[in-house]
Amino acid sequence: MTTGAAGPALLDLADAAIWQDLHTPLRLARERHPVAFTTGGERIVLRYADVEALSSDARIVSNAVPIVTRHGVTTGPLLAWWRRMLTNQNGPEHVRLRALVSRAFTPRRIESQRPRIRELAVGLVRARIDRDEIEFIDDVADVLPIVLMCEILGVDAAGHPDFARWSTDLGRALTHVMTPETLLAGDEAATRLGAAVAELLAERRTRPGDDLLSALLAASEQGPDRFAEEDLVTLVINLLFGGHDTSRSMLSIGMALLLQHPAELARLRSDPSLAASAGEEILRFEPLIAVLAREPLEDLELGSVVLPKGEMLLLSTVSANRDPAVFSAPDRFDVARRGPRSFSFGWGPHHCLGAALARAEIQEALPALLEAFDFELCEEPRWVPFVAIRRLDRVRVRVRSR
Repeated sequence: MTTGAAGPALLDLADAAIWQDLHTPLRLARERHPVAFTTGGERIVLRYADVEALSSDARIVSNAVPIVTRHGVTTGPLLAWWRRMLTNQNGPEHVRLRALVSRAFTPRRIESQRPRIRELAVGLVRARIDRDEIEFIDDVADVLPIVLMCEILGVDAAGHPDFARWSTDLGRALTHVMTPETLLAGDEAATRLGAAVAELLAERRTRPGDDLLSALLAASEQGPDRFAEEDLVTLVINLLFGGHDTSRSMLSIGMALLLQHPAELARLRSDPSLAASAGEEILRFEPLIAVLAREPLEDLELGSVVLPKGEMLLLSTVSANRDPAVFSAPDRFDVARRGPRSFSFGWGPHHCLGAALARAEIQEALPALLEAFDFELCEEPRWVPFVAIRRLDRVRVRVRSR
């Protein structure tokens, strides 16, 4: 990070080293100015109050399309899929699509999954307990959310590995540094996943069941709105991608944080009622989405910096979630923390659709695992650089039954 005598800091997000400790350069930048610049010219809003205000400002829309197009991608299945995602929809169309999901993906449906989440988490570890050492991401955090989301949607077990691979390849393509290989894999994943979802929807039209796909189809036929096939495919992929990629990061980051803070782990283990606050603290302390991508509809000004109309603006969840103006001792991990909401699930009209399911997963899976097993980190995890959805490279743990 570099700074001038005054004004915004300059952050080099193309430097892999900065990703191992985003908090220090963001803290220094936040202390100087409400806005920082990346070496690519993007503006990053750093302070909680500004992120909160801009997240709900009618003069700003959600637009993360440049995350793909800034690499020179102007066509192809990956870009077409990303343009259709809910995070890049605004106004009446965004409201219409969210309303459809809300009619099918109900709180009752989500709450009913809590016993299954605990069962899956404990079962995945118990099946590998004879190894003494497991890779928590591959063996647990990657498997649980894709199995759960596929079961909710009504995808047969045989299809789970393909859906997991396609979702992972889509996530890897949303990166600060794209390679021809990640673009190719992203294009193929968007094509194959779209075709698979369309096939499943066709099956449910003739043979509906007690699953989310059938509920979405039924909800789409109610009310005055008409939904095209492309709408339904996109919404299903939205749920699947969000329910897998981000939850995998959430569970693995959560386990690593607890093992790195043994006193807090002991507090949670001795008092299961802290499950909800512990989950929120994990998400505040290390948010899964580093920035919320927005676009001003007119020139705005923040702290003497112009936020230009039509250019991507980044709202830093990582920085805002540790703003000392809002959070007491923000760099302390505290599973009993109470206080303001973090930005880990977004804010305003683009608040994450899957937030309730993600909360159920972290509130059930980690306490269930701590009750059944003892874990110990084999090595300190490292952050994967450049990615839009933050993740650790691996979380190797020694494990034994309690």
